[in-house]
Amino acid sequence: MEEVRETVKAYYARLPESQKDEATKFFNSLDKDGDGKITVEEFMAWVKQRGFKSLNRYESIFKELDKDENGTLDFDEVLMLFYLYKSGRFVFCDGCGSFIKGTYFTCLKCFNAGMPAEGCDLCCSCYGANNFNHRDDHATFVDSYALIISIWRQNKPSKYDKDQMEFVTGVFHFAEALLGIFAS
Repeated sequence: MEEVRETVKAYYARLPESQKDEATKFFNSLDKDGDGKITVEEFMAWVKQRGFKSLNRYESIFKELDKDENGTLDFDEVLMLFYLYKSGRFVFCDGCGSFIKGTYFTCLKCFNAGMPAEGCDLCCSCYGANNFNHRDDHATFVDSYALIISIWRQNKPSKYDKDQMEFVTGVFHFAEALLGIFAS
């Protein structure tokens, strides 16, 4: 979870003031009694209001967010929640049900088909131990980092495309030079 905390700090440091204000408003909306800290009851009221299922999952997230283990969330700890919520980063293992804090595996076919993530996301332990049920025709799982790289590779131009672009650019510059010669 520490890696996520560092990510949140980095994002927050670079946010424009308007989005920092949004984070403050988010914190204040959770702090129903205005005491400057979020209790588990205030947090769970927010979870229920959003219609999240499996409430016990979110009780464990509260404990994860509570870095200093004092039973409440301060502003910095709520920034984690703000990030997780806004980024859609609430990912739970479909094998054991635990909140996934870092790298996880996802079904490539389900991801590419835009299918709901239910049954597709696995923590490293469940994937490695084959502790999951998934469609037999969906056997390819990739970790979250490999997925990002594969998306990037799909969207980046191939070497052939780069070579073609360099050739066209060269022809364009040559044509400009010729026009300059003829114009003088």
